[in-house]
Amino acid sequence: METQTARPYHLAAGEGDAMSWFSAQFQLKASDTQIGLMELTASPGIEPPMHVHAHEDEWYYVLDGEVTFHVGDETHHGRTGSLAFLPRGIPHTFTIEGDKATMLLLNAPGGFERMFELAPDTPEKAMAALARYDVEVVGRHPRDGAPQ
Repeated sequence: METQTARPYHLAAGEGDAMSWFSAQFQLKASDTQIGLMELTASPGIEPPMHVHAHEDEWYYVLDGEVTFHVGDETHHGRTGSLAFLPRGIPHTFTIEGDKATMLLLNAPGGFERMFELAPDTPEKAMAALARYDVEVVGRHPRDGAPQ
């Protein structure tokens, strides 16, 4: 039986398949069964509601800007060079501070990154995309406050 070895590849700055979430822009950098890696550039107002992943953990590395990460009962402020780990099974989201932020988003195992190929641009399409990838919305985004 012959075993397969992964093939090396290189992406230059700005390269990668374009994907989106509302107005947020994603560039797919890696996608296989082990990991997904994307570069994300977004402005305030497009962040997801509090949600829980059934299958994957996420890591966000802030390349530029400021982001507040909400993970369970914890809040962490991240600036350029910061890393946040958002484990599966724990409600989380993030808030972009300022005009925009650019981050690397790594998820493991891989697969979830393909959700952004669906390019949701309405709340209904976003909810359907999240459900398709076993991501459960468990609350509003913190900026929207607690439900009445």
